[in-house]
Amino acid sequence: MTDIIMKAYDVLDEILKDPSLPEIKKLNQSIDHNYKLEIKAFNDAKIKYEQVLNEGGTYHPDYKQSIKTLSETKKALYELKDVKKYLELELSFESSLNEFLNTISKTISEHVPTPNKFGMIKKGGSCHVH
Repeated sequence: MTDIIMKAYDVLDEILKDPSLPEIKKLNQSIDHNYKLEIKAFNDAKIKYEQVLNEGGTYHPDYKQSIKTLSETKKALYELKDVKKYLELELSFESSLNEFLNTISKTISEHVPTPNKFGMIKKGGSCHVH
């Protein structure tokens, strides 16, 4: 069991060597520091939208305005150069991890359900030991 744990730490060390990780961390800190107002506006709009959904959904009198505000604040935040770069790097890193996990899963068994490129797992899959 100790060998498996040590191998897991070796794998983690390899993952942490990914060249995009320092850039992702740097961008995350930069975004948190430089775009506080945009992040707050988006979070406030999201909270208001969720409140409207819980209070009456599409029939709530503020539904149209809340979804419009949420859409506008999200667009303003997600169109920032740093945020675009962050999301691009994060997606690339996630794809690499998913590819690695799929390789491990297939090595164990073809019956282990694994996520597709969209992160979704097909229903009905199960692991059968033969």
